[in-house]
Parts: sequence; structure tokens; C-alpha cells
Amino acid sequence: RRYVPIMNNQCNNRGFIRQNRAHKNMCFDSNGFTLVEALVALTILSVAIVPAYALSTSSVGIAYSIRNNVIAAGLAQEGIEVIRATRDSNWFVGSAFDTDLADGDYELQWDSIPPFSIYQDRFLYRGIQGKYRINPGSSSVQTIYKRKVSIQKISSVELMITSEILWTERNRSRSFKVESHLFDWK
Repeated sequence: RRYVPIMNNQCNNRGFIRQNRAHKNMCFDSNGFTLVEALVALTILSVAIVPAYALSTSSVGIAYSIRNNVIAAGLAQEGIEVIRATRDSNWFVGSAFDTDLADGDYELQWDSIPPFSIYQDRFLYRGIQGKYRINPGSSSVQTIYKRKVSIQKISSVELMITSEILWTERNRSRSFKVESHLFDWK
């Protein structure tokens, strides 16, 4: 509020209000804000903005987590499909369904063919075309993901395949695991 010395009869005519009896010749401008009013307004505004900011920050974190889980699910399924394609290829050439599918832990990529690489705890790389690889290629970028595909022979007609994707997110180890059983049904 702005204090303005004005004659008594001019206070109300100019949009000013008399302060009090002690200041007979002083009027204050009723159009401005006091410091207290400004602080109250800022407090109300901050009480409204802080939760909205926290919600938006949390939403972004959740979106990244969902994205990572979706990518991990796709990579895990791809690991199963590579083993399934190997089994099917064995049938097409007249070999036993489990040829080149020995028990063990392996690293695979989308175009892997037997013999598969033994698991070495390496990160996957993503190329320009969006395909994930074990070894870095030209213009590829290291990802946060590692893929371990395990093959276990359950019986002479059954293989258990486990594809596990491992990554670190917000200083927390995460994993996504898919299991499938392949049979010699031919």
C-alpha cells in the first residue's frame, strides 16, 4: 500500500482510504497489495504448484519404467523365438528337434544361429534400425539391457527355455523373465 499525504476531503474522491485517526492527513492507496497479501498469495500458489510438479515428475518416472518393461518383454520373447526357430529349422532339415540346443546359458541376438555364444554378462547394443545385438556395430549404442537365455533338457521330448532380461533402473536391479517349453511333437 502506498501512503500519500492528501487533505481529508480528497481521500475518497481519488480512490484512497483514510488510514486511521493518528494519521489524519495520510491516506493509503487501496489499489495496491501489501507485503502480507503478496506472501499469502505466493503461499497459496506454491501449495497448488508443488503437488502438480511432483505428480508430473512422478509420471515421467513411471513412463520410463513402463517403457523399459515393454522393451524387456520384447527382448525376452525374442530370445525364446530364436530358440524356437532353431528347433523348427532342425525339423526342416530332418535333424532331431534338440540338435545344437544343449543345456546351458547363452547370449543371443535376433539373427543368431547355432552354435550360440556362451553367456558372458554383456550389454546389448541397439543399431540404427532398432535391432538389438550382442556385439557393437557401426552406429550402434549400448543399452541398459543384458539377455540370458537358458536351455534345460527336461526329457527326450521336452526343452525348457528361459529368457531373462536384466537391467538397472534408478539404482535398482530389475529383471524380466519368460519361460517356454518346446516339445518334439513331430
